[in-house]
Amino acid sequence: MRLTTVKRTVMATALAVATAVAGVAGQAQAFSFGQNDLVLAIYGNNTEALMNLGNYNTLLAPSASTGFDFSTQLTAASVGNPTPPAPSAVRYTIFGWDLSLPNGQIHAGTTFTPAQLTGTKDFNTQFNDSIGYSNLSFTGDTIAKSDPLQRSFFQNLNTSGSGQFNGSWPLAMQGEVDQVLNIMRGNVETNTFTQVGRVLLTAGGQLTIGNPGPAAVPLPAGVVLFGTGLAALAGIARRSFNRKAA
Repeated sequence: MRLTTVKRTVMATALAVATAVAGVAGQAQAFSFGQNDLVLAIYGNNTEALMNLGNYNTLLAPSASTGFDFSTQLTAASVGNPTPPAPSAVRYTIFGWDLSLPNGQIHAGTTFTPAQLTGTKDFNTQFNDSIGYSNLSFTGDTIAKSDPLQRSFFQNLNTSGSGQFNGSWPLAMQGEVDQVLNIMRGNVETNTFTQVGRVLLTAGGQLTIGNPGPAAVPLPAGVVLFGTGLAALAGIARRSFNRKAA
């Protein structure tokens, strides 16, 4: 698969924009991103928070671990959340694009393991949409989901609200706060991917990203025992039912 002329033109425009804003990328007064950047998106309500974390080569280098304080941004994106203990509406993910492979590659974060991400994948969609999104910027690091200039994460990469980057992935590439996400790197040409790190956004707004990154949180022993007990009770009930039927 070769890049089309249209895609080359869009990419050239995106790279020009990225160069022009290089001096302000990552600063609080403007949100913008380009090739090689990883972006954190916090969304799910009427306000979204978007932060450029920096170069993926640095953030996901072997044994790397980087921390950020996004408590202010998380609070802003949490307005309108259901009152606890109702489930939180806030979701978060990681995304980015670059040209380190002939037809490009992408990044995304998910609660699923690589073995679970089976089904039809279309990484070209996320790649093209991310390039287009790179041409947009806004002041600050929060924006309305229904932004009139079409600059929100929802309006560009998550139009269905499913967290699948407009259908690029077979399962949701997102998670809730306090959930560790596995960061996947996708090859646009082959639609194959590898896990390259992990990321965690806590309820306090602290973000940790790295390779291998924060450890996956195991289920508490009590939860495991409870599940085992339920399975045993189900087995006993099934045997009792079979005896009565006989």
